[in-house]
Amino acid sequence: MRRLPRWDTEALIHATVRQVNTHAGLKRIAHGYLRRVGMTGVHYATRHLLTVANEDLLDTLPPDRGILVASNHRSFFDMFVIASVLLRRCAWIRRLYFPVRSEYFYERLDGLLVNLAVSGMSMYPPVYRDPARRLRNRDGISFLAEQLQTPGTVVGLHPEGRRNRSDDPYTLLPARPGIGDLVRRARPLVLPVFILGLRNHLGAQLRDNFRRTGPPITVTFGTAVPLDAYLEGPGGPRQSLRIAQAIGAAIEALGATDRQRRAT
Repeated sequence: MRRLPRWDTEALIHATVRQVNTHAGLKRIAHGYLRRVGMTGVHYATRHLLTVANEDLLDTLPPDRGILVASNHRSFFDMFVIASVLLRRCAWIRRLYFPVRSEYFYERLDGLLVNLAVSGMSMYPPVYRDPARRLRNRDGISFLAEQLQTPGTVVGLHPEGRRNRSDDPYTLLPARPGIGDLVRRARPLVLPVFILGLRNHLGAQLRDNFRRTGPPITVTFGTAVPLDAYLEGPGGPRQSLRIAQAIGAAIEALGATDRQRRAT
């Protein structure tokens, strides 16, 4: 069987995932799969090690407003676990979007299969790190800003922009302005989350969970980040960066709470 050239494969994957996420009927079907199959699987793969703090805050989220979930980024599976908690608690969620790097999920067929099997193709839109293609990220921001105007929409992002591999899990990498740009344009409620304890190897994570021998997984939700003061002034990259830094500081504050909890 002839192997497709890289760019043909990428174009095919992008067109497929885009169609699912922009067609209302297909998105409803995909979200139903995500809720009933994908996130149920994530729950059963982590439940023996998982502790959720401040979960009752999810009951106060306004269902008539778009929600931007912002978390630290230590593991490939962070947003999967956070989404599994959200979907179990918030029946009003109708659509989720989790932007991901294009290098794996949009350039390889196995990346497409992972996106389908675990998230119902909700890992969209792609984020391009290649300088020659970064302008495409503006289209992704515009898409997310538009979706966040619709009640029942949740978008998950990491202010750090990439996975934090440092030895200190409680100090975030410098915030990137992309999330601030999205907040300025969409004005969503921003929900900070701190998560810790997940491995980056799926097999090891499953083994630890079912043997109940792995490190504890903790998810700590916080109250909405107050950002009105940042939204009143003029826009621009500096303002977007300040918003991103404020969100990062809120996540780090939740991390300090997690550290204290683990020490007791």
